[in-house]
Amino acid sequence: MSAPRRGRLLDLLRRASGGGDDPDRPARATLDDAGLWSAHELATRSLDESGALAERVAAAVARQRGTVDAAGERANLVAARAEGIQASSARVSETFERLGVVALNAGLEGARVAEPAGRALMLVSDEIRANVARGAEAARELSAVAREVADESVELRRQIERSRGDVGEVGEEAAKLRASAQQAARALEDLGQRLRKATGVDPELARAVAQAAEHARGLMGALSTLATAPHARTVVDALRPLTGPLSKLLEELGSTDGTPTRRDRGESG
Repeated sequence: MSAPRRGRLLDLLRRASGGGDDPDRPARATLDDAGLWSAHELATRSLDESGALAERVAAAVARQRGTVDAAGERANLVAARAEGIQASSARVSETFERLGVVALNAGLEGARVAEPAGRALMLVSDEIRANVARGAEAARELSAVAREVADESVELRRQIERSRGDVGEVGEEAAKLRASAQQAARALEDLGQRLRKATGVDPELARAVAQAAEHARGLMGALSTLATAPHARTVVDALRPLTGPLSKLLEELGSTDGTPTRRDRGESG
């Protein structure tokens, strides 16, 4: 790390911890700047997630619209087939009626013809009329079922139209959400530029300060707890291999004027 960058980082750390030469500057000014950048970064990530969610919603809406359109086509096909069945049932019923008339005439003719031919003709007429009655009843039932299917298909098409409208509204809302996310992204980008000018702090450096301050608070809290613990000296000795490199690193960060540190001079810590 270069000396100017080390000096700037150390100055930020000093200001974050409450030190510095300017007593009028609040001790938390740097942390506030770092907090602003952290909030900006969090907002940016959340906005990116919102934009991605809007894209997924738009894609899901497009798929749903295709499904609804396909269901509408199927409903139209079912309605057309139901109407065709009704028409066919009507023709079948008409045919049975004509056949019944023919069977009736045959029975009357059989009554005028002498035995045994007349008797046989009357039996055939009765059998035909019985089958005609059963066939006509089946045709009426089929026609009724076809009419119910046609009515249900009409209601189904209405529901599909309502679903198509709902899908369209969701698509419009998803488009608005995507546009809002894009607009907010531009606003955040502008805010970032203004923050850089207002704070004079590099975003990466601010994030590093915020993380270091957070870890420092955690370390101080843990050490404060250890200070009252039994055998505190033993604990401190156990932590020395970790605190030694930390002290050396802080010393390096404090060397802002090019003065060699003990490590640079080859001295031991």
